[in-house]
Amino acid sequence: MSRLVRLLVLLVALTGGGTAFAADPPAAGTGAEKGKFVLPRMIVAAIQGDRVVRHYALLMRLELAKPADAKRIEENLVRLQNAFILDLNDVASVGDSFDQERAKRRLMSSAARILGDAHVVEDVVFERVLERRVQPN
Repeated sequence: MSRLVRLLVLLVALTGGGTAFAADPPAAGTGAEKGKFVLPRMIVAAIQGDRVVRHYALLMRLELAKPADAKRIEENLVRLQNAFILDLNDVASVGDSFDQERAKRRLMSSAARILGDAHVVEDVVFERVLERRVQPN
């Protein structure tokens, strides 16, 4: 059962989350001239026990120390997204709500590890956090 749930979560993440999360986010990477980098929309699941209890759609922006660091983010975007999804799934699965401060600490740590410099990303801003509860069968 657990494998099926994880497969469904992956499918939802890859397809964009369906109509509940259909609003288009700003184009990824826009705002880099101001020292900002908008990440693509991320969908994460809160898994408790052997079932998904909630989905979160997240729109986030990275505040950069220097506008030139946007190129560095783009070069490492796949690795950053992979680490961020793992971190966000862990944070989402604890408790009954999404802890943005805990998520921010985890994402900042992952960004520093992947980019090799703790001063590239100054802040992670959650522009939108949408929650959808999953009804038990």
